[in-house]
Amino acid sequence: MYNISSPRTVIASAILTIMGSSYSYAEEILPVMEVVVVEATKFDTPLTQVNNSVVVKTGEELEKAGIYQVKDLEMVFPGLLIQTRGNRTYANTTVRGISSPDYYSPAVSIYVDGILQDNAFVTQPLINVEKVELLRGPQGTLYGGNAQGGVINIVTRREVDSTEVKTSALYSNLSQQIDTVVSTRLSDSLSADIAARYVYDEGDIKHAASEKKDANDADEKSVKVRLHYLPNDSKLSATLSISTDKLDSHEEWYLTEREHDSGVKDAPIPKLKRDVNTFALNLGYDLGSSQITSITAYQTREIDRKYVYGNYQEDQNKFSQELRLNQQYNDRFSYVLGGYLESRRLDVSANSARNKLDYDTYALFGQANYQFVPQWDLTLGARASYLKVNSNFNGNPAWGINPFNKEQTESTVSPKAAIGWQANEQTRIYASVTSGYRPGGYNVVPLSNADANGYDAENSLNGELGWRTSFANQKVDFSGALYWIKTEDIQLYTGTPGNQTLKNMGEAVSKGIETELAFYLTDDLTITAAGTYGRSTFESNNSTFEGNRLPYAPDTTATFGFNYYLPVTGVQGDISINSQARYNSKIHFNEANSLSQSAYTLVDLSINYDYNQDLSISLFSNNITDKEYTTYAFSYGQTYSNYGTGREIGVKAKYEW
Repeated sequence: MYNISSPRTVIASAILTIMGSSYSYAEEILPVMEVVVVEATKFDTPLTQVNNSVVVKTGEELEKAGIYQVKDLEMVFPGLLIQTRGNRTYANTTVRGISSPDYYSPAVSIYVDGILQDNAFVTQPLINVEKVELLRGPQGTLYGGNAQGGVINIVTRREVDSTEVKTSALYSNLSQQIDTVVSTRLSDSLSADIAARYVYDEGDIKHAASEKKDANDADEKSVKVRLHYLPNDSKLSATLSISTDKLDSHEEWYLTEREHDSGVKDAPIPKLKRDVNTFALNLGYDLGSSQITSITAYQTREIDRKYVYGNYQEDQNKFSQELRLNQQYNDRFSYVLGGYLESRRLDVSANSARNKLDYDTYALFGQANYQFVPQWDLTLGARASYLKVNSNFNGNPAWGINPFNKEQTESTVSPKAAIGWQANEQTRIYASVTSGYRPGGYNVVPLSNADANGYDAENSLNGELGWRTSFANQKVDFSGALYWIKTEDIQLYTGTPGNQTLKNMGEAVSKGIETELAFYLTDDLTITAAGTYGRSTFESNNSTFEGNRLPYAPDTTATFGFNYYLPVTGVQGDISINSQARYNSKIHFNEANSLSQSAYTLVDLSINYDYNQDLSISLFSNNITDKEYTTYAFSYGQTYSNYGTGREIGVKAKYEW
């Protein structure tokens, strides 16, 4: 049913040609239009044929919306919540009420060109991006690195015919940013590219003792170099990539309301240094109807953190290997089969305590799709995984915690089943049942002797009924899904920063509906609107919190956006207006629901002038209403919070040659 092809948007007539005569309605050719192709399924699948809730945004759409980092994707992906807790290294992602307070085992996995990203790098920059895809729900049958709540799949640009240089500069009242991308063809079969970004975030907190006015500033540098081997006369292709990101920040302030209002804090200035390096080799071998893919990656991470609760260091090394076979057996049957291994070594020091943790993961995963009658197809998949975790803790006499050296192992099988009905060319209805899984382990920083026992794996059962259609002569796209998720042994952090432990908190249920609308009113005006409404609560086996909302799981989220090209005359080039708005209902920060952020809306606006294909200038304002909101809070005698970014006003210029 699906074909392996190059990663790009194709036109409807081409899609119908690929589909051949599998569906009788394929003979009714529609007017030529662009059709979105989803790569996150491991096949280049037309969006209208995916049995999963998925949202796709192109790099151009993200750029016009002012989305330059992964954490900003929540402005355009409804139901996705990405909020930092203390600093950007420790970000929490939530999809459908499934959140990831455990930074070391995130609910949403991020992949860049097939490479699983480091869990302390969720807020990484978006640069040289072709498109970003969000798949909601467990994806362990498709991805070696597992994904309990969903996958953010980032696809970068790589095909060039000649040398191209793109550079941009951004200046605002809050930050300065410079991007440069250079791509060149070295020979008929070799090409290379380098992408670099420098960002300086100005601070808005004054340090009382030193009178430093930008006591929460941050400096980040990112570089990625790739070499592509893509011969026309060979079945083998390869991409070698090396990337590094260095963050030097003073952002980890916890403020009372009075301190935030005054902009003055009397405490030692926090320090955070984070270095993330990734080395990867992606090999592909095309056998015609099948393709073999090998992804080898080695990642290192170093964190040096000094904050109000003391000193904290992390050193991590991770090696991973994924081997995958994609087979398009015929027009009706296709499958993905893969194996994955990961070896991770984490060394953590918190003041005088030290813990060395070793994680070894092995997994087999696969998924098959079969069109058993015209217009109906069945998807079956499974993931079998084995995990061994060892924790070697040297003890903490000051806290009365004894040393220990413990090991635990666990095995799990996570199945998936889905059925889809292609009612016509524009309409698909599907239903799926999927098992999700988050591994157990040990607390990175034990705070009591009980932590030597570790915590259990978290398991979920996910049901989804979805649809995707287009009508009004394809000027309106409408998609949505009903979902229900039951989670057992849910893992949540309890306690204040520096004193948090991960525990199993019984059962939880998330249920709701998500919808998305796109109106292509004219060639110049596009309007999008989307929302999620649901409820995520603690259930039985938790008498203390039963009925409470899950942390970081708002009942309602909504996004609204438009892009309008102004009908101007006498001016060379195009002028457009782009706006994005995001609404979140109340967000609770703890399991007791005693700390929360009330409902709020953020609005971004930009005016863009594209002089020609090479030069463009944008005036923008993010959080244009200067809405004050918190992203995290805890109580320690009084309430301390992290606050969201205030109003930003700036200009961006981009030039290509």
